[in-house]
Amino acid sequence: MYRTQYARSVLTKDIPKLKSANLLGQFFKEMDLVKADPFIGKSLTGPLKGKRSVRINLQHRIFYTIEQRKIVIEDLEYEGTINVLQAFGHDFN
Repeated sequence: MYRTQYARSVLTKDIPKLKSANLLGQFFKEMDLVKADPFIGKSLTGPLKGKRSVRINLQHRIFYTIEQRKIVIEDLEYEGTINVLQAFGHDFN
């Protein structure tokens, strides 16, 4: 299992926008899939190399990176960390 960290802008801007667009449930559904297998997302190229993305719908994507380093927190062992960079919009800003 991977632990998840969210960029501040995801928590303060993207999550409220997803909620008002009635996409919060779909966001959490996609995040559950990413947590189970972070390599499920599309590997990006060019200036976005090193980032991955999964679609929430046709208009919005989740952009994230993966740190593959085992971590133990309070007796829970994680295979690595998923860093969610953006969760609202189609292009990475």
